[in-house]
Amino acid sequence: LAEDLAADGRDDRSLGDLGVLRAGARVVHADVTVVERDAAELELADLVAECYHDPLKFVLMAYPWGEPGPLEKHTGPDIWQERFLRELAAEVQDRAFDGVTAVKPIRFAVSSGHGVGKSVMVAWLVDWIMSTRPYCKGTITANTFTQLETKTWATIQRWTKLCITSPWFEIGAQRMYHKDYRESWFCSPQSCREENSESFAGQHAKGSTS
Repeated sequence: LAEDLAADGRDDRSLGDLGVLRAGARVVHADVTVVERDAAELELADLVAECYHDPLKFVLMAYPWGEPGPLEKHTGPDIWQERFLRELAAEVQDRAFDGVTAVKPIRFAVSSGHGVGKSVMVAWLVDWIMSTRPYCKGTITANTFTQLETKTWATIQRWTKLCITSPWFEIGAQRMYHKDYRESWFCSPQSCREENSESFAGQHAKGSTS
């Protein structure tokens, strides 16, 4: 997939030294100066910003594909997931949101069997939106609370911990939020039962994604 990105003429410099950058992003006690650490943070922020219109690029660069660990034997998304992410990118680009003027929501539906990676896709989208859209707000839902808690939200927690931007966020059983903007940059799980309908009302992020 990295070769496909290069063939498409996209800037793939971000795919070169990701191992070093990812390691630096996770260091808690690093033997580096404040200036060096700030420079690394700015580099990561710029890298993530380049993925604003490109969720596939984000997924490829944000997770440790092929590195020792849970993704050691994986190189990237499955074919259907790659296609979905490319189609989503086209929809985002067509809307050309300028941060001020509201645009039409993007509505996608996936019909498939069990175990094909739908919850994983949700996790990728949550990390992509949370990482590339400052002050976004979101609600993650599922048919039942059990499904939401044990599958969807659990998958989001697992993938967020693998994500290169994980140091930016806190994620627990009830909420994922930016460490510096807990009340204005977050998402949370909520089942879609009728009695919870009020939880979805009035959720707006005027200058970002909701």
